[in-house]
Amino acid sequence: MTPKLLSEKRGYFNTANLVLVLTLVMVTTHLFQVFNYYLPSGQFKALHLGLALLIIFATAFGDTTRGWMRLVYAAGFAVAGYTMGYVLIEYQGLITDRVFGPEPADVVVGCLLIGVCLIAAWQQWGATIPVIGIIGLLYGYFGNRIPVELLYHGGMGFERLVSYASIPNFQGVLGSLTELSAGTIFIFMVFAGLLKSTGGIDFIMGFATKLAGNSKGGQAKIAVLASAFMGMISGSTVANIASTGTMTIPTMKRTGFKGSFAGAVEAVASTGGQMTPPVMGLTAFLMVGVTGLAYDQVILAAAIPAGLYYFYLLLAVHLQAARDGILPTRHDTEGTPSLPARTLLVRYGHLLVAIAILVYLLVSRMPPSYAAAYGCLAIVVLELISSAARHYQNPLAGIGSAAARIVDGLRDGGFSGATIAVIVAVIGIFVEVLTATGFAQKLSYLMLGLAGGNLGILLLIAAVACLIFGLGLPTSAAYILVALLTAPALIDMGLSMMAAHMFVLYFAVFSALTPPVAVASLIAARIAEASYFATSMQAVKIGLPGFFLPFLFVARPELLMLEGTWYDQLLVTLISVLALAALNVAMVGHGFVRTPWAVRLLLLVAATLTLVPGAYGTMLGCGVIITVLVLQRGAQRRPTLE
Repeated sequence: MTPKLLSEKRGYFNTANLVLVLTLVMVTTHLFQVFNYYLPSGQFKALHLGLALLIIFATAFGDTTRGWMRLVYAAGFAVAGYTMGYVLIEYQGLITDRVFGPEPADVVVGCLLIGVCLIAAWQQWGATIPVIGIIGLLYGYFGNRIPVELLYHGGMGFERLVSYASIPNFQGVLGSLTELSAGTIFIFMVFAGLLKSTGGIDFIMGFATKLAGNSKGGQAKIAVLASAFMGMISGSTVANIASTGTMTIPTMKRTGFKGSFAGAVEAVASTGGQMTPPVMGLTAFLMVGVTGLAYDQVILAAAIPAGLYYFYLLLAVHLQAARDGILPTRHDTEGTPSLPARTLLVRYGHLLVAIAILVYLLVSRMPPSYAAAYGCLAIVVLELISSAARHYQNPLAGIGSAAARIVDGLRDGGFSGATIAVIVAVIGIFVEVLTATGFAQKLSYLMLGLAGGNLGILLLIAAVACLIFGLGLPTSAAYILVALLTAPALIDMGLSMMAAHMFVLYFAVFSALTPPVAVASLIAARIAEASYFATSMQAVKIGLPGFFLPFLFVARPELLMLEGTWYDQLLVTLISVLALAALNVAMVGHGFVRTPWAVRLLLLVAATLTLVPGAYGTMLGCGVIITVLVLQRGAQRRPTLE
């Protein structure tokens, strides 16, 4: 389910002041924590989750006119405030006297905290996330009654289960995932909110229009580029589609693309934003937190695959436009300012400076929370200066308008961070139970047994498992699950930590495109007013590299910059470009000229040969691809020469 935007909430302004105050308090306390560390970890996690719950319930209260729902949300608000206060006040006793034996009041508060987290997750994300949390709790309690060896465990008593899921163990909803949300993810969501409110989307759309708007299939290429850029500042595939798709999809349709194709392009491009450095839709920081790998290693490993992915997508759009006879157009994307490139840079260039500061600090191995906090401060200061300079005749008016935009950004970013906090907390229940009961380790052994020592079979099993575990889940939740359940088996088979986690990340992300759920395709199809099934099938077809690349960088670890010299990495990248170009022609049925089925199948086989270890398979595959493309180029020129 798509998280509701504040501006879209019916009756939101009835609670606007309360929500604004709560959000500003949450942002302020988190920034103070980053720079001063004034609260111990457990207390800060409780404060983070408590404020997130208060914001969600206050907003939900203003969203509904149903009396009984208002009572539910008001009760949720009160319970969230009580549980937060209880944990903050009783913190020392919880971590010392009661860690091995909670008091009855601790169990009651733990149950209440779990309950309000489940309700808040349901309100924001629909039934899927809370159902996962409830399944985790039921499995923890009743696992000793399940006769299946894989699922059986010794059982967890009620008090122990509540302790593992909340307090006094500070696991589950108050576990390491919530710590990551509080310490890193929330600050990045604030950064994203500030970037959007100060014109980031307008700049992205305008810049993408200047780059690709007048080329063949230009409007679809705008969607691709805009969504790639949005990957730097958005933590959600659906948010990507909602922010850029409402502008790009109608324009693609007007220029001649079918609705299902337009929706699929936006869905696939927005999904790819979750693997695009430097932020990678927050998964970069989740991966750092889960694996302990350095941030700069993660974004370097993601860089070449992301570039290959968008190369394929841009080429797919170009070939589709050539096949369908869609000519270049000079119409700008609807809703995008028709500004010259120089004007765009003058108006929004300070945002590029803020992003550059963020990336520099991250690559310099500054802790991500510090880097994001300094990035937020950079946007605030640069926006005030830029606005005052643009309104030089009345700088106070410029500062006032900039301040309003900054407050909007803090509010929207804080709300987005609150929704992420709740989903991560509920997933934390599931993760903690599966870890405590040993299920994750048993599943890893089962996968290894089914593979029988064959890495290729294990990769296929892991890919299918990731697609299943990720169905209907936002990127952050999908990655957490597959990192716990499938990555360990790949590591045990000999893959590096980076390769294993990048592999499962890709398939978790692309579960948003695969039926029967295909949440990215569903939202895009609604905007395009097209068939959901046709859009999702088209998205799977266009998004083929998302399913192909993980196998490619396992076979060719040079793509993740894990092995080889720069020359080896460049050579493998060029070979991959050739293979993806062949896949593109095979899927679209058009290269330099229309391509018959026999040739398309030949290209598909040749592209697959590039996965075969050793030089002979690679040379054969590349030779076939080059030969076909050269012959097609000659056939394209022949009529002109005659």
